Amino acid sequence: MKVLLIQPPVEDFYQTTIRTLPVGLLYLAASLKQAGVEVEILDCQATEKKQTIEVPPEFAYLKRYYRPGNLSPFKLFSHYRHYGLPWEEIRERIRAAHADVIGVSSLFTPFYREALRVAAIAKDLDPARPVIMGGAHVNACPEQVLSNPNVDFILLGEGERTLPKLIVALNNGRLSAVDSICGFGYKTNGKLHLPEHGDLIDDIETLPFPARELIDPARYTLGGKRLTMLVTSRGCPYHCTFCSIFLTAGRQFRTRSINNVIDEMKLCRERFGAEIFDIEDDNFSFDQKRAAKILAAIREEFGEGQIELLAMNGISAANISEPLVEEMKRTGFRALNLALVTSDKQQQRATKRPGSTSHFDRVVEKAAAAGMEMVNYVILGLPDSTIDEMLDSIIHLMQRPVLIGPSVFYATPGTESYRQCLERGLLLSPELALQRSTCFPVETPQFSRRDLVTLFRITRFLNFIKSRLDAQPRGIGEFDLEELSASPNIPDFIPQAGAAYAFSCKLTEAEIGGWLARALLSEKRLLGIRLVRREKEQAVYQVYEEEASPQVIKLFSEKAVGRVIHGVKNHFAFTRLFHKGLALKAAEESFWQGWKEARAGETQPVSELWEGIDAE
Repeated sequence: MKVLLIQPPVEDFYQTTIRTLPVGLLYLAASLKQAGVEVEILDCQATEKKQTIEVPPEFAYLKRYYRPGNLSPFKLFSHYRHYGLPWEEIRERIRAAHADVIGVSSLFTPFYREALRVAAIAKDLDPARPVIMGGAHVNACPEQVLSNPNVDFILLGEGERTLPKLIVALNNGRLSAVDSICGFGYKTNGKLHLPEHGDLIDDIETLPFPARELIDPARYTLGGKRLTMLVTSRGCPYHCTFCSIFLTAGRQFRTRSINNVIDEMKLCRERFGAEIFDIEDDNFSFDQKRAAKILAAIREEFGEGQIELLAMNGISAANISEPLVEEMKRTGFRALNLALVTSDKQQQRATKRPGSTSHFDRVVEKAAAAGMEMVNYVILGLPDSTIDEMLDSIIHLMQRPVLIGPSVFYATPGTESYRQCLERGLLLSPELALQRSTCFPVETPQFSRRDLVTLFRITRFLNFIKSRLDAQPRGIGEFDLEELSASPNIPDFIPQAGAAYAFSCKLTEAEIGGWLARALLSEKRLLGIRLVRREKEQAVYQVYEEEASPQVIKLFSEKAVGRVIHGVKNHFAFTRLFHKGLALKAAEESFWQGWKEARAGETQPVSELWEGIDAE
């Protein structure tokens, strides 16, 4: 019997291309091979093919925010695209595989429709052929998936032990045996049989290494180097309200031995030429002593800094000590992905987020001192968020040597945050495909979609300024903001919405960003720009007003006045968004307002009235 495992394409406004390696399917394939089952993998995303397609009708409200052709570095997204093999090619690849059973991965709820379309193609080709679906979305919405007419079985939890049992049962015609297999749902005469829970494997050391021989390793690269994913543990004991990983992997922290991890890395290096290892654990550093031992073993086996390590799934700063940061740097981590989520203590409690902002800052400081680049993530639009809180978190990261990663909240079924959204009536449509970051799906009385879009654009603006600081050859000290955005190719005046401007040459992204930054800083307006005509001796651009919230921009300018913004690579380079004089003036106004309030009986220590002045 032959099984074809499929990773579907995705359709969205963007794709994270460096994180598409289907490591979950590779684990399943290895277990199937170990059981003597022939298996093939069809990774529909292992291609550079992409196609611009029509925006789905239910996404039409986004067109006002996503304008094709926008050249601003502060833009969000442009075209809605199909990323991966075209549907007709997928059909032909399924047909050519001559598989007896089809397994479809449905990892993310926003893309469940693509997974179901793959299932529909498989059924159209052979209605009698069993179609199995598994993945995080299936664990979140088992009944919805199993009720689809093109899905015969669903797999909950981890499938390395259970999928081979199902395939053997199907091969032997023993469908009655399916009921005894943990984690499988099935149908009989239209009736759904849903499992109570999925299978969780206590001893993950017993699993065979992922069947990387079934994919082309040259398809998965970063900077021209072959990249592979490494899973050293499964499960996360934390209870973050917005996280759904527990639905699939549980909350028990389960580990592999250090020798087992090193053996897999050696195999990847020797057989598949892997140079970069992306550790995709749910919580790699939960056990810091174990993490340090793995890093020490990697250095002993491969040499200090001889391989590159990543953790693109993110690492919790709550579980990183300053000595562990040093160990990570020595071993091969050149960058860190850390999730702040929010700098607000009350919001941290509301989301059950471990750790503290002060500890997070110490980790960032240590990593910067070690020369590591960082992306730090904030979540915009959580059910209990406020504009004040989100801006404070953004400005908190603005003042640190990190790239700001804005993650827009969406409600995943099965999570506490999803329940909160349901109870508060925040989910206005039952369509789960809308629950994706690019849709800005959740609005509350505290913020609108337009507010969230504006916050997202502000982070893009700040990251642009950070990139300009990184580009300075001197790289140390304070830089004048106007000098950072200056260029002989752009005029001194501020661009105006609705106007067209002709230039003798095509503008660079840095020149466009510097010019549009003047409008934001001076007139509190977010502008877009597009190239409307390119002639032999001139390029004509049209400037237009972006959809943005004036209130959010105003509040940002008030909060950010005089604050320092640091580079990422050149973290000793910094600038200020507004002149120091403006900061002093604002602080003075705040002082006198506070003084009036104090005289009116609203007591406040005079020492606190000057807190608005940045000591730096």
